[in-house]
Amino acid sequence: MNLSPLYRIRRRFLAYKFFLLRNRALNDGFQAMRTGSKSTLDVFPGTAQRFRSVASLKLIGTRDIRVAEIIGTFERNTNFDDQFRPIQRQALDRWINAYIRFKQGNSSPILVHKVGDQYFVEDGHHRVSVARSIGMEFITAEVWEYALQTEVAEVCHDWPCREQSLVDTHAVGKQ
Repeated sequence: MNLSPLYRIRRRFLAYKFFLLRNRALNDGFQAMRTGSKSTLDVFPGTAQRFRSVASLKLIGTRDIRVAEIIGTFERNTNFDDQFRPIQRQALDRWINAYIRFKQGNSSPILVHKVGDQYFVEDGHHRVSVARSIGMEFITAEVWEYALQTEVAEVCHDWPCREQSLVDTHAVGKQ
């Protein structure tokens, strides 16, 4: 580990930036609790249920995607707020290391799942947080895409149809 004074000063400055972001996230979370609004990340399974059927999954490959289109997480929802600001103090070292790797230009692609025009992070939450904090517009990501198909359930909307099915059910029960 490099313990030069310049290295330590840089890490302290990045820790300061981290805690500024964290304090803003905690303050916004408190305000959201008071007003009843939402300040947590969308979670992939809950959002996918809105689409009702996820037909197929395919690997698109490595692409540059807009950071602003990343709206949620694939599994976790407690480490970052809805703007990918850190909430947990234990994320400090990983966040600083991700920041340093971004500035050195040797950050690996994140892993995201695309549903419609929205992306959900599976791996790379800290890198997305850093990218948002430094104002990056695009980030390199390995993208898995869910092709959506709408299923139309056959529902009888006529009252006689419902009445007939109830009558048939009761008639079977009486025999």
